[in-house]
Amino acid sequence: MKKKILISLDRIKYPNSGLGRVSMDFFNEISSRDEFEYTFLVPSGYEKSIPKTFSTIILTPWKRLFSGYMKRFDLIHILHQLPKYSVSGAKRLLFTIHDLNFLYTKNAKKREKYRRRIELNIKQADALAFISKFTQRDCHNNLSNIDKKPSIVIYNGSAPLKDPSIKPDWCPSSPFLFSVGVFLSKKNFHSLIPLLKNLPTRYNLIIAGNYSTSYGAEIKKLIRENNLNEQVFLPGMITESEKIYLYHNCEAFLFPSIAEGFGLPVIEAMSVGKPVFCSDRTSLKEIGSDFAYFWTSFDPHIMVEVFNTGMLDFKQNPQKKERQIKYANSYTWEKNVTEYLRFYKKIFNI
Repeated sequence: MKKKILISLDRIKYPNSGLGRVSMDFFNEISSRDEFEYTFLVPSGYEKSIPKTFSTIILTPWKRLFSGYMKRFDLIHILHQLPKYSVSGAKRLLFTIHDLNFLYTKNAKKREKYRRRIELNIKQADALAFISKFTQRDCHNNLSNIDKKPSIVIYNGSAPLKDPSIKPDWCPSSPFLFSVGVFLSKKNFHSLIPLLKNLPTRYNLIIAGNYSTSYGAEIKKLIRENNLNEQVFLPGMITESEKIYLYHNCEAFLFPSIAEGFGLPVIEAMSVGKPVFCSDRTSLKEIGSDFAYFWTSFDPHIMVEVFNTGMLDFKQNPQKKERQIKYANSYTWEKNVTEYLRFYKKIFNI
């Protein structure tokens, strides 16, 4: 008989977040495999997100508190490190750990709170997966009991981004730079405003994502203070096709984030052959590899120098663009799921 695996998809209720997208992309790939018998744990109210041909369990308030139903499965795979429900009934438990971003963005009290929660989950786990070597190192350096658990690094995949032909109505016609993410301070979008103002070439800048946050208000204020209202576009949440259009048609992709466990937008922009400029913090040095141009400082004059030098280098080295695309296209969900299936078998000793 096939082993029974329950896979958590509780984050699909946030489709525009990184974890939401990872959950659906992972489901789309693993649901096509038949090595094991899969059931998917979905949040209440999101049952229709999963075709009826697949077995699901609805994460009701009752099931959040009482996890006896998990005993029916040979393995529980939680696709992130901080589930808001009990997992105490699991026979075997695998956590995928994405990041310890709280170490870089929270105050001391909150850092300790999150650390305790993750360490408790690790204590319950039978195995751990990390989405980057950086995240694995970060956990080993900052958490207890890591060394005692079987673990593996499995990189996230990236879905192919076919160029849509429809331009968003709000998109400027003149050359633009592009960035994307939820407006939180860790994304460091504010560093892009003085960069834009000091560039010798006039560009527009599009920063897509939910700006209904206190940090979003700060960004809007900074734009006004620098008289850049006509150059900086904040479209808010955008559709997948709009995002892909922006990737394909921007002059360059900018990602100054200071806390990432992986950094999928970097891979997405590289996959369509765009020059990528990002910070050298956390996982981005690893994921950007030899292809991204790194900001080691957020001094606007240094950022401008890196940008100008990088744009010239990218233009003069077409072979680098070809190698970059090949590198980015190596991050596939097929590869991701294949590695997880091997790890499942290792956990089962088969």
